[in-house]
Amino acid sequence: MSNATTWAVLTDGRYIRILVNHGTDTKLLTLKAEENDAYAELCYQVVNRKPKHLAGQSVKAEEQLDYLQLVADFLSNQYDQHLFDRMVIAAPEPVIKELKARLTDTLKPLIFGERTEDLLAKSNDEIEKSLANIIIDS
Repeated sequence: MSNATTWAVLTDGRYIRILVNHGTDTKLLTLKAEENDAYAELCYQVVNRKPKHLAGQSVKAEEQLDYLQLVADFLSNQYDQHLFDRMVIAAPEPVIKELKARLTDTLKPLIFGERTEDLLAKSNDEIEKSLANIIIDS
């Protein structure tokens, strides 16, 4: 196990949740908006730019992509401030693919694990169990 700070980025293409591991075990702590102004701003933007749904249809593709660009820009800014060393992404496969396409070349190598599953609604304990092998093996 590494002593690197790892961010577990959980998203479904509309919402985001970030959990932090400080490298001493598999414990994940919730990144709190009140402790990170940029995260608070991202959450505010997500709420105010929430994609619109038409009855029985999925999110409009361009609105989902706009959201993913916000996330990519946020991650780049946070990395530039040395707030994490690496990241795990947990999201449905199409969302991971689109998010990775928007990440800078600096951030792409920091992805050391992916889980093609929507973990947003899970408890921290469930997420820790789901991501433990990824965090421990790296």
